[in-house]
Amino acid sequence: MSYRILLTTNCEYGQANVVLALAYELATRPGVRVAIASFAPLEKRVVQLQQQLRDEGHFSDISFHSLPGRGHIEAVGMTRLDTPHGPGVRQALHSFRYAPSMLLPWTESEYMEQLTAIENIIHQFDPQVVVAEWFHRAGQDVCKKLGLKFFVITPNSSKDIVGFRQPWANGLWKYPALSSGYAYPLPWSKLIPNMFINCMMITGIRLSPTVRKADKMRKIYDEINPPILVDPEIHYLCPSTPDLDFPVVVPDNITLCGPLVMPTAPIQTADPELAAWLDQAPTVVVNLGSHVTFDSSAIKQIAGGFRPLLRSHPKIQILWKLRPEGDVQEVLDECIERDADIQERVRVMHWFQTEPFAILQHNKVICSVHHGGANSFFEAVSAGVPQVVLPVWYDTYDYATRVEWLGIGLWGSHRSAPHAEASEFGEALSRVAGSNAEAESFRSKAEGLAERCRTQYTGRVRAANEILGLHLDKLSTVHVKS
Repeated sequence: MSYRILLTTNCEYGQANVVLALAYELATRPGVRVAIASFAPLEKRVVQLQQQLRDEGHFSDISFHSLPGRGHIEAVGMTRLDTPHGPGVRQALHSFRYAPSMLLPWTESEYMEQLTAIENIIHQFDPQVVVAEWFHRAGQDVCKKLGLKFFVITPNSSKDIVGFRQPWANGLWKYPALSSGYAYPLPWSKLIPNMFINCMMITGIRLSPTVRKADKMRKIYDEINPPILVDPEIHYLCPSTPDLDFPVVVPDNITLCGPLVMPTAPIQTADPELAAWLDQAPTVVVNLGSHVTFDSSAIKQIAGGFRPLLRSHPKIQILWKLRPEGDVQEVLDECIERDADIQERVRVMHWFQTEPFAILQHNKVICSVHHGGANSFFEAVSAGVPQVVLPVWYDTYDYATRVEWLGIGLWGSHRSAPHAEASEFGEALSRVAGSNAEAESFRSKAEGLAERCRTQYTGRVRAANEILGLHLDKLSTVHVKS
């Protein structure tokens, strides 16, 4: 007998990575068959995952089922050029223009096609358990209508899920509002602005014609019309832990699993040449994500921020993942080549042959510089590496604040976000990656968090155990409604 588990997700890596990590873990369990339903761009990643399982000697397969239509971010209409925004009230309110459409951005015909496709997949694959990614509403709506037992998995923190369900309306005033960039604990001077930002966001979503249209579509499909945000009847799987977030009250329907990251082959196996380069010296890894756009000015500022650290620490080197566009390559060459010492110790790669997490686990990596994405944050935490965050939008500001609250790094662009400024970034980099008492404190706390994640919250292992332990003993009673 085999147990069949269907995972539904959007195709964007920031949302799908936790689903792929869970799929891997489930596929390694005896007697478990896994299927993933998503949009076409994710199929390549699933094929790579299948090959990884085979290479490791696992014989369980993961099947891919393509959903019709556009991916989530394409449907929303967000672009790399108009999405970045700074912190503060005005910029936060401006950023919320995309918030309603993030919930359900497809047209009625597109959404109905997705629902029909998922229903067909369910009838063909006949899963006993379904796991839907948080922003993939179609997967959740089908499960609700058909009466299936299901989980929702999210790449985000617990505060993102239950922040507005806290006692005494704490979600309005206690925690930094989305996009605000405010510190935690929240300064008294930011209390009213924080509440204002939150109220404007909630009001904007509730009164949005986009959300009303989405509710109407979902009402047509299922008269029950389940909540479009957090549903107290659903079991959520979250990559956070009490140690990794602001102090929030977590209800029983949320399981804190710990960072949900993919296992990777050691960098020495996956990319021996890069591993040999990393072996040379303590290394700072700069990976600002594939959605962050660099122009010549940004390149100059970031490269300028490297100089103080490299000049004061001649044994440190920097690995920078950067995909140059337009005249950026010329500017990059100019910034690095005019300083022979920097040129020798800065390695720019357009793409990593291995997963970034494999690089972060190398024992010479001493700092991760990233844009504040949830996956980047949790991967660095799992690797026990201090962080410098250069936030650019939305919850990336939350993760920059978290890093400072947890004492595992610094926000490197308080004054210049969503951009970076050389002297400010350089100072943060030197404080986190240098040889001083503060840097040692960051390293010690980062290593301590990583150890607790490994031993107390096992991430994808805990998530898989939760699914299998809670539901597989009851599978004989689960049926799809006709």
